[in-house]
Amino acid sequence: MESPCYPCVRGKFLLTVGFIAMIMANSQENPGKQFKMTVRNELTKDVTLFWEEEIDQYRHEVGLVKSHGGEAIFDAFAGHVFSYVHKEERHFVEAPADAEEHFVVLNANEEDILVRCSTTAKGREEPERLIDFHVRPNWSPRGAARFLSLIRHKHYDGVAINRVVKNFLTQFGIPTNPEARNELSSLKIQDDPNLGIPFVPGMLSFAGSGNNSRTSEVFIVMPDCIHLSSFGKEPWETPFGFVGSFEESVVTDWYDGYGDMPPDGNGPDPQKIYPENGYEYLEKEFPKMDYI
Repeated sequence: MESPCYPCVRGKFLLTVGFIAMIMANSQENPGKQFKMTVRNELTKDVTLFWEEEIDQYRHEVGLVKSHGGEAIFDAFAGHVFSYVHKEERHFVEAPADAEEHFVVLNANEEDILVRCSTTAKGREEPERLIDFHVRPNWSPRGAARFLSLIRHKHYDGVAINRVVKNFLTQFGIPTNPEARNELSSLKIQDDPNLGIPFVPGMLSFAGSGNNSRTSEVFIVMPDCIHLSSFGKEPWETPFGFVGSFEESVVTDWYDGYGDMPPDGNGPDPQKIYPENGYEYLEKEFPKMDYI
């Protein structure tokens, strides 16, 4: 799987910047608790972040945030306004009120980040069909950032579409590499605030098993979903994007003959995919399964 606009970079740039003296001066005008704000840059260029001081109407430079998923951590108070320039236009980010911490994705006010990949279809009878994922960071910032990071590091290349349940959901995301499977299973991300965005067919969300449990497995809500009202009730179920042109997409051509996972169907048992020989198990027992 690949994103044409966001080439792969290795590692993650993490920078901690403190500018407590400046924000303490402004905190009298904006009382509230100090907290950490993580800023992630999903643009194709590095950006310099500034703090917009209201008292003196002065713009303070606070740090650089690297492109293609670079992150920086800044001190902030509720209501503080930050800015950055992208393509000669200044964009603004406001720290929320009453936050313990905050995670924000810089995307220059563009709603979607397009990720295009190819998959097999119809039980691998068709070797290559394209699919577009529209990632929307403002719906679920941490979820969107994790998905894009997994794309960049090619963790979804060759993954099995291991759970295809008609009128319900399709699930994928268990890496082909056993070491990556073990590593990602312990790299859980925090849940995003639930903005109350209703699930509709075609939406993407991470699967989970409890609070702050999201790792790499993603599900897509299928057409004519009979359990639509059940999505979004768990804290980890926040949509971070959707499949483009969903009704005409390859999603409906992924092989669904195995049904759900046991005990509700004859599909693969996820617990048998995670061990070292997990993909040998899939190839042997589920020869018609489709892959990304």
